[in-house]
Amino acid sequence: MEKEPKRRLLKVKIADKTYEVWANSDDEESFMRDAAKIVDTQVEVRMKEKGEKDIQRVLAMVCLDAMVARLKGDNDIDVIESTVFKHLDYLQKYFSPSNQN
Repeated sequence: MEKEPKRRLLKVKIADKTYEVWANSDDEESFMRDAAKIVDTQVEVRMKEKGEKDIQRVLAMVCLDAMVARLKGDNDIDVIESTVFKHLDYLQKYFSPSNQN
């Protein structure tokens, strides 16, 4: 019988406010903590260095930046997969055992 993952309640701080979130694994906990630090840093940069005052606008722009990066990453993965599969098809076509004399 497989053991169900133990959920953990975490506290992360973003823009001087603490939020409680659940993690289902050590990896997920690590990702959440790292993500919260990145978001907090981006909020700080936008508010202090860029002079933004509206926290809702700052958080919206940080979210938008994160989603753009995610979509770019997803697109890059699609391009890489397509290229790899194209090359694998080529290798199989010309170098498979059935093509050997």
